[in-house]
Amino acid sequence: MKPDIIRSFKDKKVLLVGDTILDIYIYGNTIGLSPDAPAPEMEERKSSIFFGGNGLIASHILNLGGRVTFVTILGDDEDAKYYDSWTHPKLKKIFLIDPTRKTTVKRRWYDKNLKLLQVNKVDNHYINSDLEKKIIKLVEANAPHVDVVVIMDPQHGMLSKKLIKNIVAMSKKYKKPLHVDVQVFHRPSNHHLYKGVDTMFLNQKEAKSVYPKFNLQKPEQSLLVIMKKLKLKNVVVKLGGLGSIAIFSDQYIKSRPYKVKAVDVCGAGDAFLAAFSLGDRNRPEESLRIANIWGALSTKIHGTMPPRRKDLVKILKEKNS
Repeated sequence: MKPDIIRSFKDKKVLLVGDTILDIYIYGNTIGLSPDAPAPEMEERKSSIFFGGNGLIASHILNLGGRVTFVTILGDDEDAKYYDSWTHPKLKKIFLIDPTRKTTVKRRWYDKNLKLLQVNKVDNHYINSDLEKKIIKLVEANAPHVDVVVIMDPQHGMLSKKLIKNIVAMSKKYKKPLHVDVQVFHRPSNHHLYKGVDTMFLNQKEAKSVYPKFNLQKPEQSLLVIMKKLKLKNVVVKLGGLGSIAIFSDQYIKSRPYKVKAVDVCGAGDAFLAAFSLGDRNRPEESLRIANIWGALSTKIHGTMPPRRKDLVKILKEKNS
């Protein structure tokens, strides 16, 4: 594999649309049980704040050299102010305020690297028609000037049925590839709303939500069924430690994993999506391999933050030597 594909990442323009999440990691030492309840008592040592959800995807793209126009919504609250400090010369922030919701925040408590508790502040109602219209206009204005449109839909309410329909239509109107990754943690699959997109990214759970008989013993056949059901041009299934499989440009591709000692797998799928979206569509096999490596590198870091681009380049050079 040649690392020149990494150089092609530079200044590739991405329009990113979707919910952002503030990830707060609180680290401490457990000193025993609380005197007034059967719960651990912890002394806090430090806390770290990361931009998760589509914020994490934006960070990955920026770390890899791409340019991002990021459209998202925040609540009208104190937590939204954390995003004021997020600046980057290749980041265009279009952050709309929704006064009817809370900014999505996920707080995690750890004793060293042992997770003790997670508390989510979420408000999953769908956006109103005024915000829909604003976002549709913003997508219309920015889509003609980018190379690819990316949506990661954690189903926290920003991506309504009407908004999805319009983004899919505009990607076709302006002939821009639309890459979509939908999570099914707390809501049923809504993959059917994204019918006809260029490339759908799924993990095994999501693949089975679309096609319950999805089977790794018959991978190509399973992918073809998903493509037919959702009228996709391309499909990618992330297999974590097993690598990934795809049908891209009518070619079945099986990509081996890059082995690492994982510390925190949270956000690995976002890393994969970001790296592949910057890749060369004419070299999908290499793009998948790079996405596997970048996703694996992200699991070596505790917290939702991107790895270093130079580590990826080093690995690719070693493999090419």
